[in-house]
Amino acid sequence: MRRRQFVTALGATGLLGATGSAGAHSDAAASRLGGGVENVIVLIGDGMGFDPIEVTSVVHGDLSLQSMTGVGYTRTSSRSGEVTDSAAAGTALATGHKAYNGQLSVRGDADDDDPTPLLTQLELAQARGKATGLVSTTRITHATPAAYASHVPDRDMEEAIAAQYAESDVDVLMGGGRREFDDALLERMRESGYEVLFDAADLESASGDRLLGLFDDSHVTYTLDRDESIPSLPEMTATAVDRLEEDDDGFFLLVEGGRIDHAEHGNDVQTTVAETEEFDAVVDWALEYAENRDDTLVVVTSDHETGGLATGSGYGSPIEAEAIRNAEASNAAIAAAIEAGTPIREAVDGRVDVDLTDEDVERIADARGAEGPYALSNELGAVLSDHLGVSWASNVHTGPAQTVMAAGPHVDPFNGWIHHTDLSVTVAALLLFGRLPRVSDARRDSWERRIARTGPSSRLDAWLALEYVGPVTDDVTDALDVDGNGVVDYRDVLLILENREDIPAPSSEAGRRRESISSVHDF
Repeated sequence: MRRRQFVTALGATGLLGATGSAGAHSDAAASRLGGGVENVIVLIGDGMGFDPIEVTSVVHGDLSLQSMTGVGYTRTSSRSGEVTDSAAAGTALATGHKAYNGQLSVRGDADDDDPTPLLTQLELAQARGKATGLVSTTRITHATPAAYASHVPDRDMEEAIAAQYAESDVDVLMGGGRREFDDALLERMRESGYEVLFDAADLESASGDRLLGLFDDSHVTYTLDRDESIPSLPEMTATAVDRLEEDDDGFFLLVEGGRIDHAEHGNDVQTTVAETEEFDAVVDWALEYAENRDDTLVVVTSDHETGGLATGSGYGSPIEAEAIRNAEASNAAIAAAIEAGTPIREAVDGRVDVDLTDEDVERIADARGAEGPYALSNELGAVLSDHLGVSWASNVHTGPAQTVMAAGPHVDPFNGWIHHTDLSVTVAALLLFGRLPRVSDARRDSWERRIARTGPSSRLDAWLALEYVGPVTDDVTDALDVDGNGVVDYRDVLLILENREDIPAPSSEAGRRRESISSVHDF
């Protein structure tokens, strides 16, 4: 079997290194399994590969996330192959399981209409009595946040995701996506105790313990195009933590800089940089929050890379940092102005400091009549990137590993290769147990024989079960699959740990909306 690999830098004192070794049943080890980390803040820059970080640092100076302890590199492949989408990547990060592209926190075949729901990190935190929150600049029903609190076979089922949120007991939900919540659903959520917020003024005056913030009809407007009626991602994060930290048992919070990815799909360098800078402001806020505490873990990563941005299009110093820094609009906004009748040169010159050639203008004009809703903005991305000194590989996701940074208790420097699923079980282990003890590899075989023979029963068994999160493949994983649903997931770990049967199983929406995965932009 392929066991999950704990990230040794995030709290496991020699538990699982590059060899994937681990120990077994030991009273001494069990006695060292302490309480978990009180607060967990997971920050995901959607699509934020190495180069967006580097280009943003060229434009704005070193980022806060670049000051963090390096934890390693996380591979992103899904069950569909080497290039994941955000749904499968979010599922891996939230549950420790690989999924097919498009699936959200379920396990099943790619065309399975009734897959098995998987307990997520957020639901694990809820089961331990913690307050929970989801914050994003995408629709709050979009793939990454939805992976932490919903279970559907197709990410396009956003109405179903919104309905599941109403039953989820997540304390704070903030982002865009007003269009996914009809009046009846909003009323249900108000009756459940949510204060519903629609703009920055609502956020500033909010007084409820539970908050549903829907700050745009679809995704939250890009930073470059946003007016003061829409709160920033750091403002949403600070308000979320203000509510969540009132819980004596701690909290779990997922914050996504979701529109980094969208800008990269359009090869829009100035917007990529602006969205990455805003995400880094959240990192800075979280690091400051955790700095003088010994109970808060901050994990920063990306779910995948988008667009294949290259730091520079030539030798020397090709990046036009000042022009990128002073840009006043996204390419989507420039395209909208052109479509509305603004001459091309005027639309560009008034928003980005570049000198278009006659050939540039002709290319943009030709794209205006091309098929596809993003043809014009994509061509603007290609033309402006040439002038701004960067280049791109594509308009879709790419497959390289992403970096992981962390701060807080039990975080030490580390340099290694893992997978999103390994990162997930490491965070889950810290949430439940805190720093993990060193155990002997020599006892692994005897522990597995005992588990296969008598089943799991102890706190140590629950901890070791995290290494086997995944499908049932043999006698050991069959024994660890306490609820008998064909997978070892975080619910099985809880059932073993708490030795009770009343832990609710996550529910999934019956049926599948048979549509292709929505456009990579989906603005």
